[in-house]
Amino acid sequence: MVKWKGVKTDGTVVEKWLEKPTYGGMLNLGWATPPIAFDEYFQLAIWSYTLNYTNDELLMGDWAKGPAGTGEASWMYYMMPEQSVLGCMLAESWELADPETLVFHIRKGVCFHNKPPVNGRELNADDVVFSLKRLWASPYAYHKNSYPFLNNMENLNESIYAPDKWTVVVKCLPGKTGFIYEMAADVSKILPTEIAEMDDTEWGYSYMKDWRSSIGTGPFMLIDYVSESSCTFARNPNYWMKDPLRTDYQLPYLDGLKIFVIPDLSTRMAALRTHKIDWLTDVQWEDAENIVATNPELESVRFFGGGCGAIHMRLDNPELPFHDIRVRRALAMSINNKEIVEEYYGGNAEILSYPAGPIAEFGDLWPSLDKMPEPVSELYEYHPEKARQLLTEAGYPTGFKTEVICYQADVDLLSIVQACWSDIGVDSEIQVKEYGAYVAIGHGKQHTQMYMRGITSTQPFKFTYVRPGDLSNWSMVDDPTINKAMDEITNSYFDESKRRRLLKELIPYELEQCYMIILPGVYMYTFWTPWVMGYQGERLVGKNNDYDFPMYIWLDQNLKKEMTGRR
Repeated sequence: MVKWKGVKTDGTVVEKWLEKPTYGGMLNLGWATPPIAFDEYFQLAIWSYTLNYTNDELLMGDWAKGPAGTGEASWMYYMMPEQSVLGCMLAESWELADPETLVFHIRKGVCFHNKPPVNGRELNADDVVFSLKRLWASPYAYHKNSYPFLNNMENLNESIYAPDKWTVVVKCLPGKTGFIYEMAADVSKILPTEIAEMDDTEWGYSYMKDWRSSIGTGPFMLIDYVSESSCTFARNPNYWMKDPLRTDYQLPYLDGLKIFVIPDLSTRMAALRTHKIDWLTDVQWEDAENIVATNPELESVRFFGGGCGAIHMRLDNPELPFHDIRVRRALAMSINNKEIVEEYYGGNAEILSYPAGPIAEFGDLWPSLDKMPEPVSELYEYHPEKARQLLTEAGYPTGFKTEVICYQADVDLLSIVQACWSDIGVDSEIQVKEYGAYVAIGHGKQHTQMYMRGITSTQPFKFTYVRPGDLSNWSMVDDPTINKAMDEITNSYFDESKRRRLLKELIPYELEQCYMIILPGVYMYTFWTPWVMGYQGERLVGKNNDYDFPMYIWLDQNLKKEMTGRR
């Protein structure tokens, strides 16, 4: 054990004893879905999740500010860290040169993986410029589709450039700097310029379709991929980063990690129980109780899931019933949310957790129903008679037919909603799609009526689901009142207290419009084996770094051998 001392942002000193880490061993994880791609050019990194292990970003959360250190951040949720808990990664520092100009100073001595086509050369500002321009130029990437706010989208050379080998400048449209800052700093993975020379496309996108082309500066290297089955990573022996808490130790500690793709939850849980995998998250309350009963040796943490289910309705077609707010409100009021919370989730859920969830970071923004005006609160109460009345007023006295596109995991919950709607005369057909097709439908806005897709409760300042043009605005919302407030809040990005006040004022209005059918947000559990060390249940250290914690943890291989007979 070694004694560690840290200082919180408010000056409070935190002291604790930390275990000394050891090197070696493979961490085994169980995931429900395979990666959709291996490149953000095609998909956001949450769907190309191997990037979270193989590639770095400009900024990230500071691990020492989380549960392992001062405890100022939870590192549980998909959200941009506040400046007080933000850390540096490929950028050793950054500055706001003027309200529309971001300047990133690139860290020296960081090398790419020692493999072709770069063979371990040092990263520089040209790589960062190439990577950012590549994403904002892509017709498929989230960046260009959702955040076309660079100063000159027609000529990206004027918006993203390197005045020297270690400096990157990003020019933004007035009032949009906060959006670009988040995307450039903590969402964009950095690639080497050489990939553009590996095929006949301008940005090397054909080359990067192959998992074998995976290359970055990250803590691990992708060395094997079995389609729909597993991803295997090896330790990057030349990784640049040291442990933020134990600064004498080089990261990562693991020899590697393996992600097993196990779509069936019961099979994933069986793998955890038999110690074939070391970690499993997003376990719901019933399954968690069973795991605790059968495997008391496992460590666990309970947490709010960070989002909720939502049914998105196309509002851009005036021929559809949802164009009428009375229909939307009727659909919401006909759902017995209290019963869903108590019976379907066993009390382990919140009826309303959007746009901000019940987490420590948003204690002042969570829209608790008992503090909401009646036009909002009644949307989440059970009022089937009033729902029928609203449908009649809207011209649908006997209801109507509709369809909802979803993924298999949402069928049970959606079936409950379907039954509630049936009681008010709404006949909804559930259309289940294969995961890749389901994501593609949402990505291309190809649904004709309704689309079931989970929404996050940890990015309330982004207006992701109601901002015109956003890739995730599946209801096709374009509300002048929200747009105006969004601009005010965005312009106040670097004034935390002001933007929180403005958002709190807007929340009741947005909820009252019922642009989405918002379903209860559930509490979940994460489990891990006792030989996983230096881990407190963290899920992602920064905004777009899903489950990137393996770079900080280590394995007690002796304990593993004692308990399982194998290392």
